[in-house]
Amino acid sequence: MQKRSKSELPKVSIIIPSFNKGNFIKKTLDSIVCQNYPNLEVIIQDPGSTDGSLEIIGKYVKKYPRIFKLFKEKDEGQLDAINRGLKKAKGEILSFINADDVYEDGALEKVGEYFFQNPNTLWLAGRGRVINEAGFEIAKFVTLYKNILLRINCYFFLLMTNYLFQPSVFLSRSAWEKYGPFKGKTRFVMEYEMWLRIGKDKMPSLINETLSSFRIPGKSISRDEFDKTLEADFEIVKTYTNSRFLLLLHQIHNGLRKLIIKII
Repeated sequence: MQKRSKSELPKVSIIIPSFNKGNFIKKTLDSIVCQNYPNLEVIIQDPGSTDGSLEIIGKYVKKYPRIFKLFKEKDEGQLDAINRGLKKAKGEILSFINADDVYEDGALEKVGEYFFQNPNTLWLAGRGRVINEAGFEIAKFVTLYKNILLRINCYFFLLMTNYLFQPSVFLSRSAWEKYGPFKGKTRFVMEYEMWLRIGKDKMPSLINETLSSFRIPGKSISRDEFDKTLEADFEIVKTYTNSRFLLLLHQIHNGLRKLIIKII
């Protein structure tokens, strides 16, 4: 193992698409500050929140000017905001996190250390968990199932269902330059398409650590537009496989996802 100082860790760029997430944005930003990662930039894209989000973000920009950069720009939704932010990013490691999700303690150092020790890593995936509005873990069976598939980590299972926790996925700059930008619908990003695009060539390297928590609050796009998301999800898979068996398995998983989202 190479010896290094903290300052030698590669630069990480995190994009946050923000819009009216005032109830949660502070927790997201705190989870980043608490990382104490030495080489970090956070690019926040906000088209004009009206719920106090901008005031909260402004305090962090003022207190941590070397880390946080706020761009108050009109955009065409989450997808556009993320791609805009990634175009501005200077880091060697790139990711995005929604304005209501959080990183687990020490996550960024574990990611930076992995890329430092394995400089040819194309992309990296870690474990995650699901939390509710209050921050309590939910859907533990789903998390267990996804982490089992993550441990196996093969393209067949990635086609069967998206088992990657989005905030726990980090791209190298070379991956972004070759496979970017993200694609999706006007209001939301379909990162799954990117995972399939890269995974077809090379599956992600793995880190056996829980890196993030994905929040499903009572009222969110994750719930209100879930059916539309799954429809788009299935259309994406059909562009990467024509196997009737795989497509059937994918539909079964989407049906189970609908059931679970109603329960939680």
